[in-house]
Amino acid sequence: MTRCATFRRRAAAAMLGLGVASLGLAGPAAASGYGCRGLAEGQFMASVEGREGVFFRLHPDLHNHHPMAPETIADLATLTQALAAKGTALIYAPVPVKSLAMPKYLSPATTNYGFDYSLATTVYLDALSQLQAAGVRAVDLRAEMVDATGPLPYFRTDPRLTAEGARLAAAAIGAAIKAVPGIDALAQGRFETVPTGSASVASHARLVRQRSCAEPLPPAETATWKTSRTFTAEGARGVVALVGSEHSDTPEANFAGFLAQQTGLDVVQYSVPGGGAFAAISTYLTSAEFQNARPSVLVWELPQAEAPGLHDDQPMAELIAAARHRCDIPLEVARDADDPKTLRVDLSTLDTESAHMLFVDAAGAPARRAVLAFGNDAGETRHREILRHRAQLPSGRFYAPMTGLWSAGVSSVAVTLDVDFGEHAEVRACLR
Repeated sequence: MTRCATFRRRAAAAMLGLGVASLGLAGPAAASGYGCRGLAEGQFMASVEGREGVFFRLHPDLHNHHPMAPETIADLATLTQALAAKGTALIYAPVPVKSLAMPKYLSPATTNYGFDYSLATTVYLDALSQLQAAGVRAVDLRAEMVDATGPLPYFRTDPRLTAEGARLAAAAIGAAIKAVPGIDALAQGRFETVPTGSASVASHARLVRQRSCAEPLPPAETATWKTSRTFTAEGARGVVALVGSEHSDTPEANFAGFLAQQTGLDVVQYSVPGGGAFAAISTYLTSAEFQNARPSVLVWELPQAEAPGLHDDQPMAELIAAARHRCDIPLEVARDADDPKTLRVDLSTLDTESAHMLFVDAAGAPARRAVLAFGNDAGETRHREILRHRAQLPSGRFYAPMTGLWSAGVSSVAVTLDVDFGEHAEVRACLR
């Protein structure tokens, strides 16, 4: 994507992502049921107390807008098409903020921060509608939660889904998976989910809030469940890859188990604690395991407030390139005699009229950082950097765009990692 598109994306984020501080001023605080003071002024996890011990974050729970720029929608549509071309259906599952899923627990104090539930819901549904119109299977996880009469879908003092929230989310995602053409042809097993009691989940959010409250806050507690396979059907087995955030990563919530029961398909979960929207999916899509055994369905679960458009172009461009993986153009590679962390690559043979991506395979080296120094015939150099989250499983595989450099083309690139390259490392060019 061009730099202009990047600017438009960021501008859209700036216009749409208005913080609650810009929407209204807080009025007098209502009496707290837990003797809480100064929750909204906290440097971390600034919050407001809702009804019945349910707490909401000022950011992002009380934002009316969460950006979904046209460029982001186009990127997700392209990713959907790239995955589908090689047999994988993408399900995009943005987890709504707590305020959209549990409006009955909002207190009058929330209006002091400018939050408008009707407006926020309209913006949320409009974003899903635009994605669906572009061909993205975007799932509304809010609809079942907002009318739920049983256990709470979110913890009272933590922003994550409870087991009930995971069950409701899995039901919505499961319905979207069942609507994928050809999915019925896959052999489906039978799964049984049984209750196993309850558990308190370690919650940093609760601990932070407790510092501002005199009385003990409700624990982050959920009913627990276990899902087991009870029957295995014959035939081609389908696999659902669930890549996501802390919502699907919480073991006590049994998200993957509920999804297996809903679909009758094996569910493999990938997550990176604290990794945000991109860590899990970039780990998975850039891995050799994905290229060698693509799943029938890829579910991308991520918080609504962490839409891909909040980042620069590189993460989405890399996902799309990995999904396509049209990297069949060999390049001449030379090892740097003085630096085993660097490969020097001749790019002069590439067609300058075509848009290319570079694929770097460190041959098993656990690299988390790649710096690409592109050079042209005039002796100029421009750098690009790809970083992995510290908790990611390092695959040592990177995809980097070659666009936006020089109109006359690129003649070379030096690729430097944070570790030594493996013995059989290679760099190839990919068609976009």
